[in-house]
Amino acid sequence: PEGVISAAAMRCLGGHFQGQLIYDPAVVKTGLIGESKESNIARLKDMGITDPDKIYNAEELASGETVLFAACGITPGTLMDGVRFFGGGARTESLVISSQSKTARFVDTIHMFDQPRSLQLN
Repeated sequence: PEGVISAAAMRCLGGHFQGQLIYDPAVVKTGLIGESKESNIARLKDMGITDPDKIYNAEELASGETVLFAACGITPGTLMDGVRFFGGGARTESLVISSQSKTARFVDTIHMFDQPRSLQLN
């Protein structure tokens, strides 16, 4: 999933991307990808992946004529702030990139949890 998301962003930005599956627990060393290399290869085969060592490009991972990438900051980072709570609401920052319009938009949103009694703009 992370490769598809990254490929979509790169396609929207006109960049290059290559990705390869890592299915060997001895390579990853996190314990998050399955019991054994052999069981992971069998699982990939069940999903229709016949060449687990294939290198995929952005167009293969995020195919289609137009691609849209959207992300919302959850924790603070260099690209976007995380969710910031305040009395009665929260503020979020999102990034939306479109291959169709060739735009990257940063969206700063205020979410009001409580119904305001009145709204006054100064």
